[in-house]
Amino acid sequence: MLVVKLFGAVALFGLSAIVDVSDAFKTVCYYDGRALWRKDVVKVGAEELKPALSYCTHLVYGYAGIDDDKFKAISLDPKLDLPESKDVKGGKGNFKAITALKKAYPSLTILLSVGGNADIEDPDKYLTALETPKSRTKFASTISEMAKENGFDGVDLAWQFPVVTEKKEKNTWGSFIHKIAKTVGITSKDNKEAEHKEQFTALVREVKGVLNANNCPYLSVSILPHVNSSVYFDFPGLQKYVDHFTLMVYDFRTSDRVPKLADHAAPFRFVYADRLAWQNIEAQVNKAVALKVDRTKLVLGISTFGRTWVMDKDSGKSGAPPVNADGPGEEGTYTKTEGLLAYYEICPHLVESTAATTSLTLYRRVSDPSKNLGTYAFRLPKDSVKGIWISFEEPETAKQKATYVKSNNLGGLALMDLSLDDARGLCDANKFPILKAVRNIL
Repeated sequence: MLVVKLFGAVALFGLSAIVDVSDAFKTVCYYDGRALWRKDVVKVGAEELKPALSYCTHLVYGYAGIDDDKFKAISLDPKLDLPESKDVKGGKGNFKAITALKKAYPSLTILLSVGGNADIEDPDKYLTALETPKSRTKFASTISEMAKENGFDGVDLAWQFPVVTEKKEKNTWGSFIHKIAKTVGITSKDNKEAEHKEQFTALVREVKGVLNANNCPYLSVSILPHVNSSVYFDFPGLQKYVDHFTLMVYDFRTSDRVPKLADHAAPFRFVYADRLAWQNIEAQVNKAVALKVDRTKLVLGISTFGRTWVMDKDSGKSGAPPVNADGPGEEGTYTKTEGLLAYYEICPHLVESTAATTSLTLYRRVSDPSKNLGTYAFRLPKDSVKGIWISFEEPETAKQKATYVKSNNLGGLALMDLSLDDARGLCDANKFPILKAVRNIL
């Protein structure tokens, strides 16, 4: 781990001892195990993670799921997660390959995450599983056993609660003459919100108890994007059992949610007077603090990918958001997901020159001196080639968010996820640049 001897701080603040900042703030590194299935230079497994791990305090493996009938914890991809057996032909054994990394990094806490919006079969089961003592006990016992058997230090509950949907209206904004979609959050359709909130606390209490008994006691809770934290999370009741909460403050704007309007996906704060007052990092952190979360247990989650939209003839030429759009950007060469590009798929194409706007291979990068909204990039449509508009995290903006964590005495910062950072150094031979930028601050 990084140990910084703060001689200057000792002189300035009169501290009497050397401070080890490795434990002052958490750097939580999420890893989506499905990255092992990627091809060629972007395949990321245990070996490719090693250059990152001296910068991480926690490594979170995603994702396990739950059975929709018996509510037991299950692998979502047994061939990936489990070793070769009579039931799993060609098993990669990735669970144990990841936890074996503790031999080289003994101070690393490795957790198994459940849910994370990766468990797409009947997502309503996450509410149903809360509703009876029997189903809660079944999940608690089986997730704890899965963690123990595979060498994890504990569990991360990235529980799949219903998300806030958006009602779209038409409204003018500022000095813009075109109309844009004004989005207003409305509550999700869950008629038993209060009961589910109480039941989730009961589940967390039971999971913690079984983890303690199985000697894999660490428990974190991840609050996924667009889940209303005041509806489902009783922070004062939860935090006696939870070691840290990860607040996933990204994907406020995506082409899935607002396909016809490109805008910043993870702003620190919104400066627009008449919209999106709650869809930004500062508002979400302030809300959590108002709900009595312990600041030192609140970890800020940021992305290592960009959200993309198609620019068309109505998008204009300046690129300044909000921009009229025509749905999600085309899938990346490696990630193969419309509306999303990994940082390593973005950074090789970035230039500052305005000439990039009409290039078929380059994106014009536009920074944000105000440090409120974030960096974006774009390329105008040309001939038969579609234009693209990208909101993305980069080392500079990640440093700004890490500085915010530090100055506000939050618990740390989490990256979602390591496999979408530049794990192979494709941009400039510097591996994991976003992670390193964060850790240099924390």
